[in-house]
Amino acid sequence: MLSWDSYLVYCTLYAICIAVPGPGVVAMVARSLGSGFRSAIPAAFGMLVGDLVWMTLSAFGLATVALAMGSYFLIVKYAGAAYLIYLGYKYWRAEVAEMPEPMPESNSQSFFSLLSVTLGNPKAMAFFLALLPTVVNLNRLTALGYGQLVLTSVVLIPSIMLAYAGAAAQVRTLLTSQRARKGINRTAAVIMVGAGAGVAVS
Repeated sequence: MLSWDSYLVYCTLYAICIAVPGPGVVAMVARSLGSGFRSAIPAAFGMLVGDLVWMTLSAFGLATVALAMGSYFLIVKYAGAAYLIYLGYKYWRAEVAEMPEPMPESNSQSFFSLLSVTLGNPKAMAFFLALLPTVVNLNRLTALGYGQLVLTSVVLIPSIMLAYAGAAAQVRTLLTSQRARKGINRTAAVIMVGAGAGVAVS
């Protein structure tokens, strides 16, 4: 079991890392603006799984292996960037003749898009592969301690990400004019493309 002081430091730093806007937050807000809050739920769990992958690699001493997978990392990063740009194109082209239902997108698409963004997010990689070992003594990490780390991710990521998504969705539902909704789609498009470009060049 992790000591309470180490665990508190880890939770605090992790919550800040999640909440500071980066590719994941930007993608979540843009998705909720363009497709509604419901589409952000599977996306949040995609981000959760991505973080759990990085945390597990670091926790079990596989950081060196992960860093050595350079070509795989680039594939994941560029795939996530390309998908965000594609979503931006969809939002830019979306019709707003009548108040639309959220843009159709399967739960698996939402899940895997944020999973790929998270796996290719340098912020997530830097946190788990560099900062985690300095806060948590991984040489003494037990199954219970690992469970604490997993529980932290399971609680913090959906809470923070869905708070962002809920705020964005609330703004979306308040704006009902065609012109305003067209602006929302265009804003979501620009954010998506920007996020994709940011992931690609980072």
